[in-house]
Amino acid sequence: MSTHNIEKVLRNELESLNRLIDKKILKGASYTKEAREHKYLLARLIQMQKRLRPSFFSRLAFVPTLFL
Repeated sequence: MSTHNIEKVLRNELESLNRLIDKKILKGASYTKEAREHKYLLARLIQMQKRLRPSFFSRLAFVPTLFL
């Protein structure tokens, strides 16, 4: 499975979990289990996005030196 597909699945899972949490809030039910799962999935998504995005210094390595 590619990282794009994994990201898409995580986003879909987060959306469905958000809907479930919203329903439980409206009913007045406890949603602690879903909140923990949401926190875990969100952390995985953020971690994956950080890994895919190059850092500032690695991007600087590709800038041609102009002042030689």
